[in-house]
Amino acid sequence: MSRAVVLGAAGFIGRRAARALAQRGLEVIGLGHGDWAGSAPADWGLARWQAGDIGLETLDALVGDADVDVYLHCAGGSAVGASYAAPLTDFHRSVSTTAALLEHVRRRGRGRVVLASSAAVYGDQGDVDLTETSVRSPMSPYGFHKQAAEQVGDSYARFFGVDVGVVRLFSVYGEGLRKQLLWDAANKLMRGETGFFGTGHELRDWIHVDDAATLLAAVATTPSGRFDVYNGGHVHASTRQVLGTLAQALDLPLVPAFNGEAHSGNPRRLTADCSHARRQLGWTPTVALADGLRRYARWFLQAHGSAA
Repeated sequence: MSRAVVLGAAGFIGRRAARALAQRGLEVIGLGHGDWAGSAPADWGLARWQAGDIGLETLDALVGDADVDVYLHCAGGSAVGASYAAPLTDFHRSVSTTAALLEHVRRRGRGRVVLASSAAVYGDQGDVDLTETSVRSPMSPYGFHKQAAEQVGDSYARFFGVDVGVVRLFSVYGEGLRKQLLWDAANKLMRGETGFFGTGHELRDWIHVDDAATLLAAVATTPSGRFDVYNGGHVHASTRQVLGTLAQALDLPLVPAFNGEAHSGNPRRLTADCSHARRQLGWTPTVALADGLRRYARWFLQAHGSAA
């Protein structure tokens, strides 16, 4: 049986990716920190879970003499705001852990590495759908750190022959996400508040976490022998459209309103051309945005009720 190591396997994306790899027949080992929130690692397809920091010694001890075919890194920084509040911590989470993982694989001489990166590396490039070859011009420390992690991966692929894949995920959402726009907006709407920052016209590429997981698993199990990059998005929708649909899914007779102010680190448009993943991997996302938002609303109401 093939074996995979997932870093950040307890996280929002990591646990779904672990399950997607297990469903492909891999034995999955997880490393990182996090709360399993009433579930167990085995519920998400993990044969073994180890809580701990990501570093050379930890990885060597975790793997031992076992052969590992795939390493999936889902443990990097995950929020723009956090990268401003604690830039060194964010750098370590995204860049230092990536360097440690790549050095571990270089020394072992086998294993494909897949990095869960972000569309934040692109920045604001106007009214275009971004391809993997689009210019990278990040607008936040978070985006710069994701770009730096990719560059470390490119370096190990070029100079040491490590098989490295990158997935630039766009706006990932879904059940279990307790931060970022949907969580904050749902809480505000439940309090009867309808005012939001921004213009409402900010356009994003929304992808349900289950679809993001299947893409990560597809890239992880498709060795290329070179540094390769894939975009991960699905549905173009504005903030106004998404929050309006969310309010309806929560069964609230509210219409979100926006203050018209634009944040300097917030691109007006961040949308993907994902044809490369469709052509090369046969990957097709399956969760429609309206369905995904209804699923999120059902989960949120259950979580909100249990917390009350």
